Amino acid sequence: MRERRAAHVRPLPPSGDRLRSHQIKALAPSRDLVRRYRPIRTNKGVPAPIGLGLVAVFLVLGIAVLIVGGNLLVSVAGQLAHAFDSAISQVSSMPPATIAPSGVALDTPVLNTPDNGGYTNQAAVSLSGSVPGSAIGKTGYKVRIYGIASDKSRKQVAEVEVGSTTHFSTGAVSLVEGPNTFAAALVTPSSEGQPSPEVVYILDTKPPQLSIASPADGSSQAGSSVVVSGKSDTGSTVTIRNRQSPGGVLSSKVVGDDGRFAITVGLVAGSNSIQVTATDQAGNVTTSQLTVKRSFGNLAAHLTVSPAKFKAAGPTTIKLTVRATSANGGPLAGAEVVFTVTVAGLGPIVSPSLITDQTGTATWKVTITGATPGLGQAAALVSTGDGNQIPSSPTTLTTT
Repeated sequence: MRERRAAHVRPLPPSGDRLRSHQIKALAPSRDLVRRYRPIRTNKGVPAPIGLGLVAVFLVLGIAVLIVGGNLLVSVAGQLAHAFDSAISQVSSMPPATIAPSGVALDTPVLNTPDNGGYTNQAAVSLSGSVPGSAIGKTGYKVRIYGIASDKSRKQVAEVEVGSTTHFSTGAVSLVEGPNTFAAALVTPSSEGQPSPEVVYILDTKPPQLSIASPADGSSQAGSSVVVSGKSDTGSTVTIRNRQSPGGVLSSKVVGDDGRFAITVGLVAGSNSIQVTATDQAGNVTTSQLTVKRSFGNLAAHLTVSPAKFKAAGPTTIKLTVRATSANGGPLAGAEVVFTVTVAGLGPIVSPSLITDQTGTATWKVTITGATPGLGQAAALVSTGDGNQIPSSPTTLTTT
């Protein structure tokens, strides 16, 4: 029979696969090992006075470095600003580069278009233009100028080194009478580029023709102006000046394709010295002189008086009218008129100076008082600015 276990004894748990946990205790190192790896002992700290001195020295050195560095920065900034201003001034003082026309290669120089359509009367000119910016300052780069003949053959006429700007200018290049065509090419140490667009200078050293068709030299004109007509070279500018006119006013006109011109010039009474000048596009000049006299011809003065017969007793107003005409019978405007009236019992009565209107007419009214019966007369004197005078036929006045 099995022996009964004591009631106070617990049975052992059943066995299983779970690991048992154990507490692991670390062993303290031995004293010999601790002695071998004792911490390194340092010296005592820097004394306070020495530390303060070192701080002061480093502070002074830092301030000095800041001052020197600031001065250097200011100096460098000033030099940079001066260089920038110089560069801007140099660029702004340079004339603008000639812009390459559409379709022209960017590595091709461009000749400046000549003024005045290329016309000149100078036997030599200086050619100028610009080169691409990529060519500036490069060694061995040149601009070569060619003269282009009518058969398209070319001949070198000038060569200049590419400088520090895009612009170039040659010395004097000789021209021949008529058109002169030029082109430029950029030459590098290894090759020559494409030619530039052509420019044309036209040398013209011959004075323009000038012939005056009317008026004839020494002729007389009745009007206040005259039309001067004639022929000259196409494109020439014809200028006319009457030296006797107030201020010597100039009138001018550019001659058209037909070569004809017609310019109106004012006239003064008497002799007029008219200077006609033709200036062609190249600046050549031809001058001609003619004299025109402004004359009113044989003047005529036609006087009418109303009334021509009146009573001597009471005051009577009479009206005097004169009509002045030139030799061709047309009205004479702008002439001076003075009327004179003589009646019985009174002395001569003279009018103020009057001027004829556009119809050649001048009118004056005068009141007669204190006359006696008898005969008198009225008359008018017409004068022109050039000294011509003509009296009217007298008209009889009768007082009753």
